[in-house]
Amino acid sequence: MTVSNAGRPNQREHILDIALGLIAQHGASKMSMRQLAKECGLNVAAIYHYFESKDALVKAVVDERQYGARMADIPELDSALSPEDRLTAVFTTIWDGAIAEEPVWRLLLGEGLRGEPAVMSVGKDLLDTIQPALADWISSTIPELESPDHVAALVTGQMFAGFMRHIFEPDLDTGIIGKEQGHSLCAAVFGTR
Repeated sequence: MTVSNAGRPNQREHILDIALGLIAQHGASKMSMRQLAKECGLNVAAIYHYFESKDALVKAVVDERQYGARMADIPELDSALSPEDRLTAVFTTIWDGAIAEEPVWRLLLGEGLRGEPAVMSVGKDLLDTIQPALADWISSTIPELESPDHVAALVTGQMFAGFMRHIFEPDLDTGIIGKEQGHSLCAAVFGTR
């Protein structure tokens, strides 16, 4: 399947979009630069013009999502909501964002499990970006919680657990998964049922 680049102002973005799809579908090790070039309707030299190596390409696929900037632009929550409802809203926001970026998370999880070197450092950097930003958001949004760092770790864990459910239960609506994961999170943090 060759994709036309007609009307695309940014060739680099086009390459990254196609690469994300190929890597998410087949894995980084099975995607060749030649295959990527063919899918992009380019020659291999054009790919190497933008990315010096396959590892640089894989890193750029994730980096282009700009998760650090996204985490800096967090929504405000109504302080009149209960702490449980605010934590649920935080989790739902994170969950919905992860589902919207499903191909990236599939890439990170799949390639991370395979020990793909290019993804290992990118995944670690992503966690190092998300965890503190999430802890800051929780601290400012739910000041009643004494350990925002621990709660941020639980939110991240619930997101990953939910994503695994989504992979192994593909027919289950992601909204239901998110709601159930959020409910379990609140039960663990607040001791509620």
